[in-house]
Amino acid sequence: ERVANDGVITLEESKGFTTELDVVEGMQFDRGYASPYMITDSDKMEAVLDNPYILITDKKISNIQEIL
Repeated sequence: ERVANDGVITLEESKGFTTELDVVEGMQFDRGYASPYMITDSDKMEAVLDNPYILITDKKISNIQEIL
């Protein structure tokens, strides 16, 4: 009832004996960078971009030619 039809349920193994439930509304992204070259401010470990283009897809992109 708390997850919509297009929602995602993730189960994770625990080393303890407690059961936990975290409900996240909206979108959630894993933290971190795929490459250290994405970081523009190494002091703050941030990637600050002006007017970036963002591609959102539900398909796997194996080759750059697929989207050009």
